[in-house]
This record gives sequence, C-alpha cells and structure tokens, in this order.
Amino acid sequence: MISQVSGTLASKELDGVDISTPGGVTYELLIPLGVYEKLPAIGEKVALHTHLVVKEDSWQLFGFSTTFERRVFQRVLDAKGVGPALALGLLSTL
Repeated sequence: MISQVSGTLASKELDGVDISTPGGVTYELLIPLGVYEKLPAIGEKVALHTHLVVKEDSWQLFGFSTTFERRVFQRVLDAKGVGPALALGLLSTL
C-alpha cells in the first residue's frame, strides 16, 4: 500500500492534485474539498496521506491532509454499497 506521497505540487484542481516526487514520478491523487483548501501554491512542497483503491480496470489514489481524514474515508468505504466516489463526496461535505 502507498501510505503517503511527498514531493512538489505540480497541479491542483478542486477534485485532484498531481504531486511530483524527487525520484521523477508524478502521482495523481483524488482529494476531498477540505484538502484542496489547505494546499500550498503550485511548485511548493506537499505531503498527503493516501489510500489506494484497486479495481479490476483501474487503480485510484486518494489523498488526505491527516491520518484521521484517511481513517474516516476507510471507515465509510466499509459500509455496504458505498464506493470511493461517494465516500470522497461525503468527506467533501463534512
């Protein structure tokens, strides 16, 4: 599991960011709105806690400011019928 991504903020949108690591890899992370509000300016250093969702046809990496946010996301995912998109939406509204 990828538990944290640290590097330079390459781009940011309301629902996602790109983080370039010193090793030359850029990760795309989906984020809740609360994380977007706490992000630094593009080009500055950033570190986000992550949760990786592996599906048959895709891998999605979700980013969070704190381990508590990540833990809440994981707990919501455990609920029957709740997928990552809904869990991220719930975190964005809280």
